[in-house]
Amino acid sequence: MADDMTDEIEPQGAPYRGPAAHDPEPPAPNHDDDPDYVNRTKFLSMIALAGGGVMGAALMVPVIGFAFADSLKAEDFRWVDVGALGDFPDGEVISIALAGPAPESDRGVYIRRKDGGLDAIWSRCAHLGCPVGYNPGSDAYACPCHGGSYDSAGRVTAGPPPRPLDRFDWKVVNAAGNEVAVNTEARPDAPGDIAAATDADRLLIGRPYSIDDEGRPFKLRTPGYPVDGVLSNLYPFN
Repeated sequence: MADDMTDEIEPQGAPYRGPAAHDPEPPAPNHDDDPDYVNRTKFLSMIALAGGGVMGAALMVPVIGFAFADSLKAEDFRWVDVGALGDFPDGEVISIALAGPAPESDRGVYIRRKDGGLDAIWSRCAHLGCPVGYNPGSDAYACPCHGGSYDSAGRVTAGPPPRPLDRFDWKVVNAAGNEVAVNTEARPDAPGDIAAATDADRLLIGRPYSIDDEGRPFKLRTPGYPVDGVLSNLYPFN
């Protein structure tokens, strides 16, 4: 009996035959120095940056277009016959609609014939482009949008406009097509005197341009931009 029990007991130092322990998992590889490795955090960051770039570009396209469209694309232009000089009596301001080569170039014009001279004034406010109205009683122009006011010559008298109302080139031609009187940005020395013209001669309106408070001509600026002074240097493309 004793001999049987002795046979069932394993001698000391025998190998363990119970459940085997699990080996520990090896440490994850470190890819910090691998520029080609993309983990989840880096991937999501790349997606966020790409999405932000696309959204930013979509927002900037109209802004850039607004800022540079006028300066990058020259407007088509032609002289427009608006009628006989006699249709614009001396001492009066007549409002007309000027049809340009394209729908976006259609404009309102005030023809001001006084004291032997003539002005073709754009009805667009120099602040934000609202149409200004003419008051015969005060012989002045006023903008209904933001309170801009102009005198009879279109110079600013009150409100936010940064410059006078813009002008148009104009000329008066006789039946043979010869110039009788002319006033253009390209010829600022032209007096704009129509004394030599007759009521049968034709009045033609041309390209618009901007002026300063002294009436000196400048390249056309969009509403809100001054033509001279320190601030004009901030807007080189307008």
